[in-house]
Amino acid sequence: MTGDRAAKAYLGGLGVVLVFASVLLGFTVNRHTPELDVVLHGHAVALGPGFTRVAAVVSFVLSPGMAVLAVVSLGLRSVLARDPLVFKVTVLLGVSWSTITARYVYDRVRPVAYDLPSYPSGHVTAVTAVVFAGVVLCAHLARAHLRRAVVVAVLAVAATAASRVVLEMHWFTDTVGAVLATTGVGLLATLALRLLPAGVGSRRE
Repeated sequence: MTGDRAAKAYLGGLGVVLVFASVLLGFTVNRHTPELDVVLHGHAVALGPGFTRVAAVVSFVLSPGMAVLAVVSLGLRSVLARDPLVFKVTVLLGVSWSTITARYVYDRVRPVAYDLPSYPSGHVTAVTAVVFAGVVLCAHLARAHLRRAVVVAVLAVAATAASRVVLEMHWFTDTVGAVLATTGVGLLATLALRLLPAGVGSRRE
């Protein structure tokens, strides 16, 4: 039990740090575009139409639309099966995804003309929320595959972030801020919803 409490304290603290880092980054880049963003944007533009087409496909598949389907599917599953675990994971996904509303606070301008604020990236926020919820669900139902789930989650988020930068829809720091905020809120929501799997802090002999 001591291990579980320590794990909860660690994850709660990490969640707070990640959220704070996202807020700090948001207000920092809102006033001045970092040189890193400018350089990476230039490299992305120089990649050419081939990379742009691939990025467009990735951005279409890994999108807020996918998050909507995930929420609806999980919600229906929780109602039809009366499964409290799936219901909690659905709430977790929605709460994590809601961090996108912070973009109206920062109101950052995008690399190209667009009618929505740039920070944080909506695509990256949505995909991070989906894979975070998926990893939590996997930890409960298929813990033997948890490492694979984490790898897939990281690759999905990285691919989404890269596609948004290549398409010139976001600065690199927009994607970083999205991951920080969504993961941080996700960790805090996981604890609040009591979704942390039992024994997560125990040591294996």
